[in-house]
Formats: sequence, C-alpha cells, structure tokens
Amino acid sequence: MPNGESVEERLDAMGLRLPEAQVIPTGMRLSYRRLVRHRDVVYVAGHGPTLGAGWGYRGKVGREVTLDEGVQAARLTGLNILGTIRRELGSLDHIGTWLKITGYVNAVEGFTDQAIVVNGCSDLFIELFGEERLAARTSVGVSDLPFGMPVEVDAVLTWTAA
Repeated sequence: MPNGESVEERLDAMGLRLPEAQVIPTGMRLSYRRLVRHRDVVYVAGHGPTLGAGWGYRGKVGREVTLDEGVQAARLTGLNILGTIRRELGSLDHIGTWLKITGYVNAVEGFTDQAIVVNGCSDLFIELFGEERLAARTSVGVSDLPFGMPVEVDAVLTWTAA
C-alpha cells in the first residue's frame, strides 16, 4: 500500500467516500451477481457511474459528456467497484493484485480516446494500491451502454487471506 496506509485510510486522506450500492432502475430485476469470489479470485460485474440514488453521468462521450467528464465518470465507476467489494467482502485491504480491468466507453462515432477515459478508473486504483498492483486492461468503444451510461467497467482481482 502506498505510504503503508490501509486502503480505507488512503481513501480518507484523498477526501474520497465510496458511493452507496449501485442503483437498480425501477422495475428491473438484478439477474446477475455484482461480485463472485472463487477461491482467491474475485470477479466484479460491470459497474457504471452511479451516485446516490441516481446517475452521476449519462450520455455519450463526445456529445453530452466531455472527455474530462468521461474520465471523472470512470473514476466514479472505480469507486463504485470498490464500494461493492467492501460491501460484499469486507475490508478493501485484502485486495491483492488487479488482474484485469475492461472499460467500455459509450462514445460518438469516430471517438478514439477510450483509453484516456478508462484511465480515470485505472489512475484511481494506482493512487490507492500502487503501480505494482496495476491490472492488465482493455478499453473498448461501444455504440451504447445500458441506461445511457458513458462508461462501464468490470474487473478481476486476487483476494488475500485475512
């Protein structure tokens, strides 16, 4: 951990709070698990930039959402991923290595800065866990995402014993 702090201490020092649980839109049934742990590997389902009981960001990057807002949406998405991990598994301090992050960016045709947008999530994880635990990553541009989200991120990571 950078500076020998716990992840929770690092979040506090950065002035960050983990958002509440991801919003399930009215009338929608959750037909998947947000997180599955199998032995020491954790698979986190796709998360978006929800905030409280609503959406922090909605729309296409390059139209309703600027590049900088897309980066912030990806950062918020990373916080949502961490919130799910903490709610489901307890302490964030048992996160080992981020193995793989896949970021999907809902963008206008011709947009080619998907990697910059997804850096919002990756950079958050670097700040909290250090570069030595950085994940392999894919950034993909898509024509649409559920509920008009500008970004969705899923992750695979290792979980260390208590």
